[in-house]
Amino acid sequence: MENHPTENGKLAPENNPQDLRISLQEVDGNYSKYEVTSQDEMILILRGLLKNGASITAYLNDSLDFLLTSLLGIDDENNHLTLALDSSKALNRRAQLCSKLICVSNQGKIKIQFVLDGVNLVRFGEGTAFQGAIPATLIRLQRRDYYRLSVPKGNPLICLIPVQQTDGSTLNHELNIVNISGRGLTLVVPLEGIDFEVNKEFPNCRIDLPSGEHIIATLQVRSIYSANLSGGRAVKRSGCQFLKLPTPMQTLLLRYINKVESERLAGKI
Repeated sequence: MENHPTENGKLAPENNPQDLRISLQEVDGNYSKYEVTSQDEMILILRGLLKNGASITAYLNDSLDFLLTSLLGIDDENNHLTLALDSSKALNRRAQLCSKLICVSNQGKIKIQFVLDGVNLVRFGEGTAFQGAIPATLIRLQRRDYYRLSVPKGNPLICLIPVQQTDGSTLNHELNIVNISGRGLTLVVPLEGIDFEVNKEFPNCRIDLPSGEHIIATLQVRSIYSANLSGGRAVKRSGCQFLKLPTPMQTLLLRYINKVESERLAGKI
C-alpha cells in the first residue's frame, strides 16, 4: 500500500509505514560496531548510492514523518551533498526548518544510515534541490558475520597455515581464499603437503590483508568437496570455521569485507 502525506506534510495515521531507521536491536545495542568514520570510505559508499540512483528515506528530526529523495551530487572538496526534492511541497518546506534529517537507504542487502544537520534550498540545473554538509560518520549495517564475500580475483587473499613437520620444524602453506565471512572461509586445498580432515584444527593461521594488517586465527575444517572451475578443471576446496576469533581480529576482518564490498558497489573492482 502506498503512503501519501496529508496537506500539512504528515502521513495519515492508518498509512504510517514501518520505521526504516536502524534500531538498537539491529546493532546489538552498539552502533559503533557498524559506524564508518573514514572520510574516504564514506565518500565511496555515498558515491555508490549516487551511481545506483538509490532511493533515500529522510526522516524529519526524530518524527515518523519523512520525505523521499536521492543523491544528485557529491562535492567532497566543498563538503556538501545535493539531494532531490520530494514531490510534496509541504514536506520540502518542513525539511528546510528541521535541525536534522535522518537518511536511510540500501546498497543491495546493506542498510545505510546517515544524519544531515539541516538542508538548504539551492539552484540545481534548471530547478532546485536540497544541499547539506557531508556527514562526519555513517552507519553501514550488514550482518557480515553471515555475509560471504567472494575474494576479488585481481586482489587475491592468502591464508598461511603452519604445519609442524616430523623433524619438529614448521612449514607454512600458502592457500588461496575463495570467499570469506565473519564465521569462516573457503580455501583451495593443495594436492599435497597438507592433510585436510573434517574437524581437524589448524592454529595460528595468518591472513595477510591488503592494508598490511594480519588476522591470526584458529581454523577448524568443516567440509571438503570438489568444485569444477569454468574451464572444466576440478579442484578440491575446504570450508573452514573460525574458532573463537578475538574481537580485534574480527574487527579487521569486517573492515576488510566492508571495504571490498563498498569498492565493488562503487564499480571500482
